[in-house]
Amino acid sequence: TVDQARLANVSVRTTLASAQSLIVGFTVSGGAKDVLVRAAGPALIPLGVTTAMSDPRLELYKDSTKLLENDNWPGVLTTTFSSLGAFPFSTNSRDAGLMQNVNGSYSAVASGTGPGVVLVEIYDAGSINTARLVNLSARNRVGTGTDILIAGFYLAGTGTKRLLLRAVGPTIGGVPFNVPGTHIDPKLELYDAGGAKLTENDNWDGSLAVTFASVGAFAFAPNSKDAALVTTLNAGSSYSVWVKGADGGTGEALVEIYELP
Repeated sequence: TVDQARLANVSVRTTLASAQSLIVGFTVSGGAKDVLVRAAGPALIPLGVTTAMSDPRLELYKDSTKLLENDNWPGVLTTTFSSLGAFPFSTNSRDAGLMQNVNGSYSAVASGTGPGVVLVEIYDAGSINTARLVNLSARNRVGTGTDILIAGFYLAGTGTKRLLLRAVGPTIGGVPFNVPGTHIDPKLELYDAGGAKLTENDNWDGSLAVTFASVGAFAFAPNSKDAALVTTLNAGSSYSVWVKGADGGTGEALVEIYELP
């Protein structure tokens, strides 16, 4: 039924350097759905983030086609924020936000005129129907301390949901991706809303290759030091995936969250 556990919103928080972008990919399956996309910078300061980006900008793409962009969010979205339980933006702040009806795979690109912490959020803003968010991905440099890559999500509905979580470094450094400066040994940690660690993985188990293929996720290089795990979580709660260096190292990494049958 449509009230079964489902991804209702996803978010990615990271620190960007000047002229650096954060690309967050997401897929809506089962029909068209309104989504709210936000890039919070100044709005993070009251939440204690003193190094927040001062003026984030958002672009929404379908493949290589830009559909929409926003620099400073329109006040008309205030009631939408409230109805979805999203924290408020200050009037006339330089945070970014946009709404779009989508069906399929898209990418939201956040950038800014200067460095700082940015939080990119994607909310299911449509009516409850068969259309739903089924995966999220984000790629950025993983640092140390507070500069790790964090992806959060909320499971709405009832019951439980099986998810595949992945933290990819070595595989995207090779063919056909050839991403430079990738993390040689990313580690994945899953936390609940109270900050308790639920599970973790350093190096993925080869038995998961079949699961990867079942959701269209690209294969990992054999015996790579990428990380992945399958978990079953309760609806009605928030969770966060942390990607950091197993050895304290740094580098480019990709975090992914997939809904499983």
